[in-house]
Amino acid sequence: MPIVIPKGSIIASFIYEKSTNLEGYKEMDDMTIKEVSKNSGYIGHEVFSKDERYIFISYWEDLESIQKWKNNKLHIEAKKMGNTWYKSYKLQISELQNNYNLD
Repeated sequence: MPIVIPKGSIIASFIYEKSTNLEGYKEMDDMTIKEVSKNSGYIGHEVFSKDERYIFISYWEDLESIQKWKNNKLHIEAKKMGNTWYKSYKLQISELQNNYNLD
């Protein structure tokens, strides 16, 4: 079932390349996905990849919801491993202006 994302929603795009040292990555990824779904204001996410590059796109009701997630204890622990698990990464925050679909 497709995610319904209303106009004005906030989009957090995490664009990254994984490193070769991924010890504990899968376990933490599973835990953070489970944890974020409990966060009020979280709408959903999608993940795309091409070659070694990935983009994790999460959708939020507002900036305050993202700020709450940023301060989540598990998320803080996961971010501490960023320099180990990722070769490179960037985070982009934007507001959805339009949403056209062909399903």
